[in-house]
Amino acid sequence: MTAQRIVIAMHDFFRGGTERVAVTFARLWTDAGHEVTILCGTTEGGLFERVDPRVEVVVLDPPMPRTLVSRFGLGRAMGPKLAELRPDIVFLPGNFHLPLARGMRRAGFPGVIVQKVSNPPLPDGILGLLIKPFYRYFAQSVDGFAAMNHGLAREVAALAPGKAVVMLRPPFNAIAAVATAPHRLDDGVWRIVWAGRLEPQKDVGLALDTISALNRIHPAHLTLLGNGAERPQVEKKITMLQLQDKVTLLSDVHDITPYYAHSHALLVTSRYEGGPAVAVEALAHGTPVVTTDCSYLVHEVLTIPESGSVVASRAPADLAVALAALCEKPRPPLEKLRPLAMPFAPQISARAFLDWFDQLVRARVS
Repeated sequence: MTAQRIVIAMHDFFRGGTERVAVTFARLWTDAGHEVTILCGTTEGGLFERVDPRVEVVVLDPPMPRTLVSRFGLGRAMGPKLAELRPDIVFLPGNFHLPLARGMRRAGFPGVIVQKVSNPPLPDGILGLLIKPFYRYFAQSVDGFAAMNHGLAREVAALAPGKAVVMLRPPFNAIAAVATAPHRLDDGVWRIVWAGRLEPQKDVGLALDTISALNRIHPAHLTLLGNGAERPQVEKKITMLQLQDKVTLLSDVHDITPYYAHSHALLVTSRYEGGPAVAVEALAHGTPVVTTDCSYLVHEVLTIPESGSVVASRAPADLAVALAALCEKPRPPLEKLRPLAMPFAPQISARAFLDWFDQLVRARVS
């Protein structure tokens, strides 16, 4: 028996890395001959139009938009739809969706549920200690976890003993694309790109402080690609730091990959990540990366000097110095950086997940 019928359960289609991976997997698993359905609370968000037309999208009726507590009721609300769809496996595409599993079990779903671990399972400090028992409670309803790097796999295995935990690389779309030819960056301005949701996790404020510090070293410009709840604060801080002519803020960009060709470097300022997809995508397009120490993954991919650096400090001046060290050098040749990204090739990743799904389904029926 194999995982022929797959349901991807997600809240909505906002442009986060988790949602992008889910839409990519839906297309790739359909290409492989599987019946894939996306079950969601609402179609809100800019990624809905990018769903492959062969993939069925089932929306709750009435829809359930995202709120602070909505995910704790979403899984149970999906129960009747799961009974109709009768999937062999339910795939939860990220940490945010973990509570759905408990709700699905309470609604009577007996099948296999798996979750992709896209971020550290617990925050640091006291908050992590408080959340730990709740994580373990919700994890009881999940059959298997796929962590996107080895460090996350170790953390989840310790938190969910007895559960199947594997390390599987996620698919990053840009790996399959033809890299855009780099533009000549010879106007005397160091051009930096930043991409992500404008939310606390991504710490876009640190990016603004960093570009301000970098301009004290050399003329520089920051292109911010993203939207989110903190947009008003970001706009206010740009004005406060007098960066209006040093920062371009663009939202709802459908394809960020051409921006790599216009940049000397990608800046990642996240507080934590399972693995920043944009860092791998940048390498695939020959753009080096300067990043905070936000993920095990960045240490696993930034393995040569030309690829950039992981900065232990969160001081803007230190990040600026690391950017300056990159920008002072010629842009690395594509053939030097692209191989670092190839383990994330979409077809390779999709096949690995399908093989794992089949193992779990066969184990359930045996």
